[in-house]
Amino acid sequence: MSVLLDHPTQALSEYVGHASVSADSAFDEGVSGARGFAQARLEELGFATDLIETPIHPVLLATRGDPSWPKLVIYGHYDVQPPDPLDLWSSDPFSAVEREGRLYGRGAADNKGPQIVHMSALRRVLKRNPNLPLHITYLIEGEEEIGSPSFRGFLETHKERLQGDMLLVSDTGSPGPDQLVVTTGLRGLTALEVKVRGPRQDLHSGVHGGALMNPLQALMRACSHLHDADGKVAVPGFYDAVRPPEPWEREELSKLPTSEDEYAQFLGIPTFHSPPGYSPLEAIRFCPTLEFNGVGGGYQGEGSKTVIPSEAFAKITCRLVPDQSSQEIARMVRDAIVRSCPPSVQVEVEVKGGGDPYVVIPPGKPGSSGEESDLTKKAFPLVEECVRKSFGSNPLFLREGGSIPIIRDLKEVAGLDALMLGLFTNEDNLHAPDESFHLGIMNDAIDAFEEFFEKLA
Repeated sequence: MSVLLDHPTQALSEYVGHASVSADSAFDEGVSGARGFAQARLEELGFATDLIETPIHPVLLATRGDPSWPKLVIYGHYDVQPPDPLDLWSSDPFSAVEREGRLYGRGAADNKGPQIVHMSALRRVLKRNPNLPLHITYLIEGEEEIGSPSFRGFLETHKERLQGDMLLVSDTGSPGPDQLVVTTGLRGLTALEVKVRGPRQDLHSGVHGGALMNPLQALMRACSHLHDADGKVAVPGFYDAVRPPEPWEREELSKLPTSEDEYAQFLGIPTFHSPPGYSPLEAIRFCPTLEFNGVGGGYQGEGSKTVIPSEAFAKITCRLVPDQSSQEIARMVRDAIVRSCPPSVQVEVEVKGGGDPYVVIPPGKPGSSGEESDLTKKAFPLVEECVRKSFGSNPLFLREGGSIPIIRDLKEVAGLDALMLGLFTNEDNLHAPDESFHLGIMNDAIDAFEEFFEKLA
């Protein structure tokens, strides 16, 4: 009997059609539809499924196989980013369109496409061998794009249902269709929002200017003290816990088929501004950051309006590397901002969440613990073999600059080490207009995972 997963492009098109924006309650119907779509596909594969309620969006849990078999946990998320700005899309973000070897639509690469890859590969294997001796637990959440606020509580309550030997994730990136990456580390994250308040209302800058501190000026002064001229973060203690990369990690990075000039051209910048001692390609993997994601206050419309605003704000995120603590870094940055603001304004710094960095040393690499599960020890060389056969080149083993805080949570609570094979690329426009998924990567990755699941069992 043919099922939808026998036609991966069609399956992904239908999945994209569910507008599952977790950040906006106006999309609740799409969130529910995407969750139901994933549940139906897993039930077609013979999984027993369960929806676990959380304060926001339910977690989909699904299992198959004898508990005595080797245990694999597969992670994904059914929610997507908002599609805005809509006028920059070439087509409807929730009506998938195939163009020049890509499938366009919000969520196509992040993370619905990689989920279809895993499920389609399993469909092929289970058609041949319905009793594949591999116990699989699927964990698909609906809050990843809003920081997974319910996830830690879900883990603490249901960790006994996530007993396993290793975790499989494909929510990371690779350089391109001919060079995949096994991600060995993810930067941590802490998010802060700064509010600086001055007068009780906006003031006429001619009538009152010169008598008081402008909240925007106070905010800019505080922000300017957070970096030095070389681009390093100037917060005291910020780098104290940073663990330097292993020599083999720098060696792997040297094999990356992307030059600094190509990277600059892709970004559209004339030159880089990475911290001393790190190349730009090293900085995005091995260095912590402090970034301004949004700054505002006062009049934002066309023309001029001569006001002193009553309030100004800044949104800040820090990307963290081993062995930094998101809570400690949040405290350091908050204290530095408060110290830098003059007493003539009120400043409030609110921590908006985050998570600690994660790193896994592949079995056999210098620095590995040697205490990995038998399944993990088998999986890393096996995925290298399968990728080489399907893509024609060995994967690189590299840290990634992005953050998936729940991977650290799964390690801490459930004891799961993660094998992360990246299936999206920079050209897929994650979180941006015209997001797409490379269909060549999709088809080759299905072939690779078909062999991976079969041999892993």
